[in-house]
Amino acid sequence: MAQFGLVLDVSALIPCGDKPEELKEAIRYLGYILNNLDCVTIYFSAYLIKVYHSVFSREINYHHPLPPFQASLLRLLPNLMKITKTSRGFLCKINQTESGIKYHILETTRVKDYDVNNVGLTEEDDKEVLRIALAVAPRHRKVFLVSADRHFLENVNRTELSRKYRNESQKIDIVAPNDPNFMDLLKRECRSDN
Repeated sequence: MAQFGLVLDVSALIPCGDKPEELKEAIRYLGYILNNLDCVTIYFSAYLIKVYHSVFSREINYHHPLPPFQASLLRLLPNLMKITKTSRGFLCKINQTESGIKYHILETTRVKDYDVNNVGLTEEDDKEVLRIALAVAPRHRKVFLVSADRHFLENVNRTELSRKYRNESQKIDIVAPNDPNFMDLLKRECRSDN
């Protein structure tokens, strides 16, 4: 099993728009290294896959060339959508793409058990990302929830989250794609073919 869990808010995947250039560059860089890291499993839920399918696939059309991870994810999304609707055999186990990306689609029941109301997030998409991170925290020594949205990075009430889910929240780091500690850890702990 991978050492680290990774949950990607859709904002951490789109290297364009009105973000600062440093953040766009970090998202592109992350897109180049994620395909080849051997220590990371990326987690989704059926709901998050729908968000990716509607938001990410629409927004990413404005950015070319795509970093390898984003290009792989764009190709994989139709299959992920199909899996969430028809193939329960792919749920709740680690799968791997042809390019080597390890991913895990969580069953809805595992994610919805976490109540993240009153922790500072208002958007359902953001709440889902946090629920996924909480659901996978027991499996890993560290889970990175990566978001480029300032409100996500600044508004989560860590005290309330810890009160509700002490063990899980201690393993979760909410980081921006350009967080130097996050990138240094990935470089130090993971083998990359790049």
